Amino acid sequence: MKKKFLLAFTVGVLAVCCALGACGGGGGTKIADNTEHFDKITKTLKLSKSYEGKKLMTAGGGGIGKATLVGETTDGDTTNFALEEGGTIAVRYEGVDTPESTAGWEKWGKAASNFTNERLHEAIEIVIESSTGDVPEHDTASGYRYMGYVWYKTAKDDFKLLNLELVENGFSMNKESASTGYYSYFQKAEQFARGIQLRLFSELDDPLFNTAAISLSLKEINENPSSFKENSKVEFYAYISDMYTASKGAITFTIAQYDEATGKSYSLPLFAGYGTTGTMRVGDMYHIVGTLQKYSGNWQVSGVELSDSDSKGDEEKTWRSQLSYYLNFDASHNLYQQELTSNFYGDVTVTSVALDGTKLTFTGTAPKIDGDTPSYTFTVEVPADYNGAIKEGSTLIVSGCYQFEERSGELTVPNYSNIRIK
Repeated sequence: MKKKFLLAFTVGVLAVCCALGACGGGGGTKIADNTEHFDKITKTLKLSKSYEGKKLMTAGGGGIGKATLVGETTDGDTTNFALEEGGTIAVRYEGVDTPESTAGWEKWGKAASNFTNERLHEAIEIVIESSTGDVPEHDTASGYRYMGYVWYKTAKDDFKLLNLELVENGFSMNKESASTGYYSYFQKAEQFARGIQLRLFSELDDPLFNTAAISLSLKEINENPSSFKENSKVEFYAYISDMYTASKGAITFTIAQYDEATGKSYSLPLFAGYGTTGTMRVGDMYHIVGTLQKYSGNWQVSGVELSDSDSKGDEEKTWRSQLSYYLNFDASHNLYQQELTSNFYGDVTVTSVALDGTKLTFTGTAPKIDGDTPSYTFTVEVPADYNGAIKEGSTLIVSGCYQFEERSGELTVPNYSNIRIK
C-alpha cells in the first residue's frame, strides 16, 4: 500500500511539473542555444484590423496601410518602407529596442538586424499599423522615424507581428506600453525568452560580435577590400578630413590616413549616427576603434564610442591623439563658412617665399573662425619647370596639408596640385 501511494505521488508530481513546462518539450526549463527561432506566442496574436484601401499617413485613413520593404533594415528595430498610398517612411518598431548595429555596435545587434531582414525578405505582404489609430507619431530620438507595428505574411504563415517576434526571440525586452491591447502578448514573450535564457538573457557568446580589435591601415582596406570580414572589430589612427550631415541629422565623417611613402591619403566613411561621436572634430587625429560594416556594398566604420579623455585612454574606445593634424585653407569651403571646425581657415596671404631646388617654402597668414589670423610655414615639392608663380602677396587656396608635430606651425603640402593661386 505504501509503494502504491509513493508511485501515485511521484506520477502526480511529474504531471504537475510537465504541465508547468519542466519536462522535455515543454520549454520551461530548456536552455536555448541561441540558434533557434520561436513563434509560438507570436502566432497567437492575429491581425484583426482591416487594411485594404486604408492609408497609414493620411489623417482619418485608418492608421494602417500596406507597404513594401526598401533595401535592407538598418538596426533590428528600424526599417524603411514604401507605402502603397505613396511615399517612403522609416519605421521604428513599437514595443521594441534591439541592440545597436549601425552607429553603435552591441552584442546581438547584428543578429537582430539579420533576423528582421530575413523575416521581411520572406514576406509576400507587409502591413504597417500605427499605435495611435491614426497617423503614427515620430520617435523622440531621431524626429524623422515613425513609430509603428510591422505585420508580415509569408507563403506558409498568416500575418505575424514582427515586433512581438523580436521580443519572443530574445532580441529585445518588452518596451510596449501597458495601456495598449498588445501589452500582454509582449509581456508573455519576454517572460518566455527570459525563462529559456535566450540571446539578451543569455551568457552565451554572440558569434557576430567581436571584442578583440584588429590593428590595420586604411591603405590595406582600400587596396584589399575582399580580405576583411564584415563585423570585424578594428583599430587604427586616422584624421578626420570632412563631415557630412544628412537631412535627417545623421552624421558621417570622412576619416583618412596619409602615407608618406606613397604621398597619398587613404580614406573611409565613419558613420556616427546621432551619438556622441558628433563631438569629434574635423582636422584632428584620433585613435579609432570601431566595427567594419558594408553600406551599399562598400566598407565603412561604425560603432565608435568616444572616450571622455582627450588623451590616450581606454584602448577599447576612440580618443583624440593630436590636435590640428589636417588643415585646410579655403574661404569658400562650407565647413569654414558654417564654422564647423577650427582647423579650416580662409585663404592664405603669402608673406615670404624661399625656393631651394624643388623644395618651396612659404609663410602666410589666414583668418580663423574666431577672427584671428595666425601665420604658418608651408613646405611643398614643386615641379622641375616651376615658374615662381607663388610670390609675396599671393592669395592661395591650399586644399589640405598636414601638421605632423602638434602646434609646430610647420605644414607639409602633399602635392603642388593642392595649391591654387587666386
